[in-house]
Amino acid sequence: MKKLLSVLTTIILIIYNSGCTQLDEKTVAEITTAAGNAAAVITAAETALQTTNDMVQSKERTEKTSAPLQFDFERKSVMLNSGYEMPILGLGMFSLSDSEAENSTYWALKHGFRLIDTARIYGNEEAVGRGIKRAIDEGYVTRGEIFITTKMWTSDYSDGAAAIDASLSRLGLDYIDLMILHHSQPSNDVDAYKAMEQAVRDGKLRSIGLSNYYEPEDFDRVVNATTIKPALLQNETHPYHQSGLMKEHIAQYGTVFESWFPLGGRGNTQTLFNDETISSIASAHKKSSAQVILRWHLQAGQIAIPGSSNEQHIIEDYDIWDFELSDEEMRSMSALETDERFSWY
Repeated sequence: MKKLLSVLTTIILIIYNSGCTQLDEKTVAEITTAAGNAAAVITAAETALQTTNDMVQSKERTEKTSAPLQFDFERKSVMLNSGYEMPILGLGMFSLSDSEAENSTYWALKHGFRLIDTARIYGNEEAVGRGIKRAIDEGYVTRGEIFITTKMWTSDYSDGAAAIDASLSRLGLDYIDLMILHHSQPSNDVDAYKAMEQAVRDGKLRSIGLSNYYEPEDFDRVVNATTIKPALLQNETHPYHQSGLMKEHIAQYGTVFESWFPLGGRGNTQTLFNDETISSIASAHKKSSAQVILRWHLQAGQIAIPGSSNEQHIIEDYDIWDFELSDEEMRSMSALETDERFSWY
């Protein structure tokens, strides 16, 4: 619009300077003044419009950051704040022996899982590495298709760099998709986290995060002392302990939530499986209670990593993509919250 007014004014001046007598000097001056006033009004309007657009975009960015991360159920994944895609359903290796961990990793990758979760303290990283190699060698997956998580144990925090290299060696990998600190330890967990940050810069780790941080202040203590925002927080979470406070708190950082003991953990699964609400929903969908609980986790916006050393259970746990819990069923599951944890750590 301003360009149009400028052209109009220029034309008028050209007509005047060329000797045309149809427009006297006073008329040209009035037109030029009017054009200038119109341009000033347009400039002010454009400035106001740009300010409004900036405010809207700022609000949208804020809402996007604070909103729960969106799970892509077609791709079965979520985009982490690190820029890497992570599967939303995986298999955990807690308490599995070497042979169990190797076989479970292999079976999981063979039957569709792409996320494997282990830890240094589990003592089975090498076995997981062997299971990965078997699945790759037999053509079920490629390295780029799988996502491996491991955890740095508290006794290793004083030399995080060495702990990272040791996990890489045991797993037999060139990089680890996600490494997380296994527990809060205020005396030196910040130093350990900084070691993981350096490993990200060195290409040894792709994403980093935290586990077993149950208070917002404790989580923020690490965040405020470091540079890379945690991509993930992994805490005990299941229908009786739904972790609402921490899920809401970490959303501001774009941090995704992950549930360990998603089925209640060994020794407690039957408590959840036999819950009347859960079993009735399972019956309605012709699914098992385990499948309903896992589906609830994903629809509630939290990654789930059930553990199993049984191939048929592994197959069952992954078979949750062909049904969906209704809003009413999700509300019924939410109503099971009792803030009851099954573990002490």
